[in-house]
This record gives sequence, structure tokens and C-alpha cells, in this order.
Amino acid sequence: MDRQCQFDESCSTGSSHYRKVISHIFGRNKKCTVNIPDSVWIYYCRKHYQRARYRNDEWPFTQCRLAIDTIANMQAWGGVESFDLTLRRRERLPATTTTTAATSSAAATTTSATTTATTTAAATTTTSTSTKRSPKSVPRPVPDWLHDCVGPKKSFDEILQVLHDLRAHFLSLANSNQEAFFPDIEILPNLRRPSKKPTSSASASRPSTGE
Repeated sequence: MDRQCQFDESCSTGSSHYRKVISHIFGRNKKCTVNIPDSVWIYYCRKHYQRARYRNDEWPFTQCRLAIDTIANMQAWGGVESFDLTLRRRERLPATTTTTAATSSAAATTTSATTTATTTAAATTTTSTSTKRSPKSVPRPVPDWLHDCVGPKKSFDEILQVLHDLRAHFLSLANSNQEAFFPDIEILPNLRRPSKKPTSSASASRPSTGE
């Protein structure tokens, strides 16, 4: 496939690096997506991906629009039968994980109270590491109404309705001066199984009808 940036028809960056913009929403690199042809995905060049990604107010709306466009591409391709709407792993983690982390942090602070220099250095290192990792690990909680939509074998229309409802949810948040973000969900496609062709051996094994 001759890839091109789909951010803008007039893109002329001449980039040799293109990125599948929102394939993570559909389970990037998972077994269910590896057999989907490149023509289904939406690509941006590096420059336009960064431009779109860091427009924070617009990004969730862009993700939603591109997800709808990708669903349309999948429907036109014809290889997708249905979808499983699931929660991402970090959304499924039990609340006890947070409690355990908080307890461990408190214990560490108490133990190191007498060693101010060590504590300060450790805190600085921890803060620095946390800051570096935050863009990749910021949780995006799933609203309650969307939890009720999670389940297997969703039709194209059901998934499109979820995405339209999600866009309306973003608008509601924006109108209330709250931050909108695409929640921790995945829309995993279920591919159609190829039909089995009759083998020549099966035909040969049929009994003769000669007189």
C-alpha cells in the first residue's frame, strides 16, 4: 500500500514515516487486528500526528471522529463480523492496587524520616521518573454509562451509537469547562472466518452410481 497522510489532502511534508493514528482503540498489535489490511487504517505523517495529538481540547473529538471513520472502512472492507467492547487492562485493575501502593509509600516515608538527605534524593528521583512516565500511564476512567455498554458481539450500529454517545459526552464535559478524554476502552474486531472450500478428495470418495 502506498501510504499517505490523511490529516489533510494538501499534506506535502514528503514524510517517510506514517503512524496508524488510533489503532490502539482497536487493539493495536493484538491477534484480532493483525490480519486487517493497511487500507482500513487511517495514517498521519509525523508532523500532522504531533499537531493533532497535542491540541488537547480537540484531541478526544478527533479520536472519536477517526474511530467512526475506521469503523466505516472496516464495514466497506467486509472482513469484520462484529466487535467486542472491552475495558483496557489498567481500567480492570482492582482498587486494592492503589491501596497497596499508598500503604507502601507511607511505610517508606516513615522508615526514611531520619535520613533527610536520602529521602530528598529518593523523592526527587521518584518525581522525575513519574513525570517522565506520566504521558504513557495516565489512566482515563470509563464513565458509568459506558460500563453498561461493555460486552461481546456488538454490531456495527451498536458501536457507532457508542461513539456518537461518547462524542455527546465530550461536548457535555467541554460545556461544563471539564477536561474531556477518550476513556480506557478497546473496540476489538471479530474477523469473519474464511469459508471452507470442498476438497477434491471428498468428491473422489463419493460412491459410483454406475449400472
